[in-house]
Amino acid sequence: MDVAVELLPPNEEFWGLTFQLRRTTGELLKLEHGIKSGDIDPYVLREFRDSVDYIRKTAWAVQEWQERQVQKRDTATVIPLLVTERIKRGTQLYVALTADLKSHTIRPEAAEIQDLSQAIERLQEELKRLH
Repeated sequence: MDVAVELLPPNEEFWGLTFQLRRTTGELLKLEHGIKSGDIDPYVLREFRDSVDYIRKTAWAVQEWQERQVQKRDTATVIPLLVTERIKRGTQLYVALTADLKSHTIRPEAAEIQDLSQAIERLQEELKRLH
C-alpha cells in the first residue's frame, strides 16, 4: 500500500488567528529592517504608523477585555476605550484625507468620494443629535 502526502500552503482559516498573528509578527520584523535601511515615502510611512498604532491600541483593549473576563472583573469599562480609539482614528483619517484633498492626491472623479461624502453627512447628523 502506497501513501501520498500533499504539502499545501498554510490555510489561514485552518490555522486560525494565532497563526496569522505569529506570521504577521514575523513580517513586521522584516518590515522594521527594511524601514531602517530604506528610502521610504513619508506619506506611506505615516499611513503605516497610524495603522500600526490603531492595531496596537485595539490589541491592548482586547487583551484588557480578556484579562478582565478571566479575573471576573467588569469589562464594560473597556468599551469606552475602544470607542475613544475609534474616534481618534477617525480624526486621524480626517486630517489625512484633508491633506490629500489639498494636495490633489484624491482624484475628483473617484467613485468613493460620493460614498465618503454621504457617510460624513450621516455622521454629522448623528453628532448633532448628541448636543
